Amino acid sequence: MKLLFDESLSPKLVLLLSDLFPESESALRNGLAGVGDRRILDYAAAHDFILVLADSDFEGLLRHVPGGQVVILRSCEYPTEVAAQVLRRNAIRIAELPNSEDHLIVLDQ
Repeated sequence: MKLLFDESLSPKLVLLLSDLFPESESALRNGLAGVGDRRILDYAAAHDFILVLADSDFEGLLRHVPGGQVVILRSCEYPTEVAAQVLRRNAIRIAELPNSEDHLIVLDQ
C-alpha cells in the first residue's frame, strides 16, 4: 500500500509513515507541484497510489477518474506529526480502501 501526499501536505509525512506505507511519495518531490487536481489524481490512479490530501475539492473528481482512491484529512490545520498520527490510527481503513466500493475516506483529527 502506498500513499501520494498532495502538495498541500508536508513531504515529511513520507518519512513519518514509511514503516506502514513504505513506497509513498510526495507530490512536491515528484514533479507534480502546481499541475492541478485532475493530473495529480490521474497520476495516483495510474500508479496505484491512494491520494492523501486536505482539500475536499477532489470529491467531485473521483467520479471522473476510474480507480482513483482518496483520503481527505478534513480541517487539516494541525501539525504534520498530528496528521501522521491520524493516518496511523486509520491505517487498516486506508489499507482496505482498494477493495472497497467506496473510493473515499474522510478523516477528522
